[in-house]
Amino acid sequence: MNTQGNEQRGVVAGVAVVFLSALAVVGMVAALSLAISAAMKEIAPDTDVSAANAVFSGLAFGAVIVALVIQHQQMHRQNSNLSTQLEHMEQANGFQRRADITNQQRLHFELLSKAMDDPDLAAVLDTYDATLSPVKQRQFLYANALYQHVLHAYRIEAASEEDAQGHLRVICRNPIFREFWAATRDHRASVRYESQEAYLGRLVDRLIERMEAEEDHDWWAN
Repeated sequence: MNTQGNEQRGVVAGVAVVFLSALAVVGMVAALSLAISAAMKEIAPDTDVSAANAVFSGLAFGAVIVALVIQHQQMHRQNSNLSTQLEHMEQANGFQRRADITNQQRLHFELLSKAMDDPDLAAVLDTYDATLSPVKQRQFLYANALYQHVLHAYRIEAASEEDAQGHLRVICRNPIFREFWAATRDHRASVRYESQEAYLGRLVDRLIERMEAEEDHDWWAN
């Protein structure tokens, strides 16, 4: 309500400024017209130049200027309103996108949860090259759920890249997660390279490579 009141007061103030400016322009033009008429009378007394006609012409010219000023102000306000509407639309689209991603993530987690609770359903998600025991399948499903949780937070901008990388440092220390990551390497090959999921996957690849290459196993805390 305060914002709307401020906007209305701003519009009223803008109209008042335009009106006063228009009156000033009309007055200046009228005075100039009278001065020109008087000067012409002195220079050429026989010339039939009516002061009233001069004033009328000046007022007409001033009215044109006023109309142009008002039109300019209206166009400025329309452009400002349009920019505000576009900003609101972009914000609404961003909120809707994050809501859609959240709903998708919730459904994905429900499917993983059902598979972790039911070995028969877990068998449907068994697309690994090696044969896994039921225990290993549940572990891989849980590892996937952990990674998807970080990915979801990153995609909806609830976690920055630095935050996501911090969580992944901890997850990558676990040998079961690294085993899951290696077993699903081919699964990630079809992910679009420029997507956020692919980008985060490359971060995990670099973290695991660094951890396996360095002797200092406390690097992840730095």
